Amino acid sequence: MLRGQLAIFLSCSERFRTALAWPIRDALTGNGLRAIIVSDEPSLPSPAPQDAGAKLEAYLDASSAFVALCTADYELSDGSRYPRANIIDEIQQASARPQLRDRSQVLKSPGVLLPSDITPTYDSLDVTRPAVAAEVVLKQLQQWGIGPASPAAAPHAVTDGDGDGDLSTLFAGLRPGDRDEARRRAYRLLRDRPGERRIWIAVALHREIIESGDQARVLAAATLLEAVSGLDPGLVAAGMIEALAGHPRYPARACAANLLRDRAAVAPLDVPLELLGRLAAPDAEDWLVWAPALAAVQELVRRRPDAQVILESLAASAAPRDRHAAAVALLAIARASPAAVPPGLAHQLARDPDPLVAAKAAAALESAAAD
Repeated sequence: MLRGQLAIFLSCSERFRTALAWPIRDALTGNGLRAIIVSDEPSLPSPAPQDAGAKLEAYLDASSAFVALCTADYELSDGSRYPRANIIDEIQQASARPQLRDRSQVLKSPGVLLPSDITPTYDSLDVTRPAVAAEVVLKQLQQWGIGPASPAAAPHAVTDGDGDGDLSTLFAGLRPGDRDEARRRAYRLLRDRPGERRIWIAVALHREIIESGDQARVLAAATLLEAVSGLDPGLVAAGMIEALAGHPRYPARACAANLLRDRAAVAPLDVPLELLGRLAAPDAEDWLVWAPALAAVQELVRRRPDAQVILESLAASAAPRDRHAAAVALLAIARASPAAVPPGLAHQLARDPDPLVAAKAAAALESAAAD
């Protein structure tokens, strides 16, 4: 899930993007789904800059289904036709993700050849009839049980109250996710305000996230509250983070996960593990929630062994996506701090019946042993 909607990854070539992929995307959008054409999308929020590969992986991780549009982009002298290499690569990457492995659909133009390691099951694709292709995709999604997510709870109206001047200074023209600018604005304001006023500002931002019905304002408020917490963690109490973590709308829970991730790096003992574990749930949560929460778990395991319990819980899950996420986390820990890898858990996952999970865990063991 991504930003409260089920995300469908559309793999396509640039040559057929506007004439074929865009109409299919629009048809999925009209049915309440979020269709992802990665070249049209901005990078997802990340504490570090993303290259093209990291951007692609993030969107695949956030997707609930995968659709490949295998068009005839190349024709050799013998008349054989092939799709662009990026489509083949994305099909293979999707097959390596538990939530996409059994929810991948291939639509293929007549005469197009695919590598032998790609499933022979496919639907026909006529690039001149995108509406027909969209119907085929929607029918398949329906068979998988994928439809629009439940609507969010009705929001409450909120006003600036007596502090509209300070809030206006923070919000004016701020782009959601612009962490650098949010930090600069928050620093200037907090620097020039007394203690009680600083607390009021943090509480007001928290209230905006919880109660505002303006999505852009909620996202900006979340960025600002994360900046405030980074400057003075004492202004954002544990109860405020818990209220965000239990909110029905994903931006509040994503803010809670980001706050805990940032806190894990500077004050690992101040992170409530039970709250973090609630958010680090790939099979149940929005990517914008579980990805930063799992990043916090990885940071904590290296410095606070008790945090292993979250990975142990994921490893015991019936959902392959959760177990796969635990194995991926172990691999990241092995590469950064091999001694922090819990060997019992790594060996348990290396024996997992799901080959994707077992392979990641085996790689974690190999990386830890090589150091």
